[in-house]
Amino acid sequence: MRISEVSRRAGVSSRMLRYYEQLGLLTPAGRTASGYREYSEEDLVQLLRVEGLRALGLTLHQVAAALAASAPEPEELITDLIAQSRSRLKREQQLLDRLEQLRSATPNDWDDALAVMRLARGLESPRPDERIRAALSAGGPGALPEPALVSALLDESDLNAAGALRWALAQSSDGPGALAAAVTDPVASRRMRGILAVAVFPGAEAARMLEHALADDDAEVRSAAALALGQRGNEAAEAELMQLVARGPRDVEAAEALGVIAEDPVAAERIVADLAVRLEADRDLAGARARITQALGEFDTDQARSLLATLARDPDRAVARVAQYLSSRTD
Repeated sequence: MRISEVSRRAGVSSRMLRYYEQLGLLTPAGRTASGYREYSEEDLVQLLRVEGLRALGLTLHQVAAALAASAPEPEELITDLIAQSRSRLKREQQLLDRLEQLRSATPNDWDDALAVMRLARGLESPRPDERIRAALSAGGPGALPEPALVSALLDESDLNAAGALRWALAQSSDGPGALAAAVTDPVASRRMRGILAVAVFPGAEAARMLEHALADDDAEVRSAAALALGQRGNEAAEAELMQLVARGPRDVEAAEALGVIAEDPVAAERIVADLAVRLEADRDLAGARARITQALGEFDTDQARSLLATLARDPDRAVARVAQYLSSRTD
């Protein structure tokens, strides 16, 4: 086949066919005595493969690399293209986020704009100490927009840097509303960071968000919400805190939170009665009775003291030792 016929059959211009030849993507099977290019059926198949790869979104450089390797399956090519597209979209999203941050910061001049961008870049540093410094500088009205702080917080794995970001967010916001999307994020670790940030804020709005998290699918998120609510004296956390006391490992924190709720005498009687029930119900849970006994030390009620006196003679030596110690401490 001459180049004109290949062009007609494949719908590719003769000029592009010659360009493909220069790139080594398509080499004619031979030439006529007059020097005209001659293409075989195999060349036409190769051309269709090149065009197919381009239709998938590959650059000519990527097409050449794909053809040079052992011919990949279409599924492999599509998977690779998906990964590349996601990477490109991520870079574009990062740029968009920075531009949104800059716009929402309403800089008065270039110095203000550059200061905002320096803070935003500092929060992206690979070094935790630099991220901490940036977070501590980002707190306060107008220093860095709330969306930028929330975005950095949800991706922050370093505990100290996350703490600095929670502080910065609390300084920059009148309430936890900026975290509304964070506490429903599909990723549990990000929801956890959002809940810990919500816990920094006082007031009814934060309490409602924490109460909603008590129904979260993730046990760690539920625990964090319950502990934060318990420290506020919120009775909605009682059931989850009871579970934490029984199963550990945050039983001490849970007992202390129950102790805060028990500052109300009515709540104290109710909680101690519930702990007494759990002493019997959780006999098969390793260490549960010892943890529950330890928790009783948080409550200064006649019922708690009576339970400890009985438990001091418990057949379980671990339970008896804890009860004896707590009883002697209150004598």
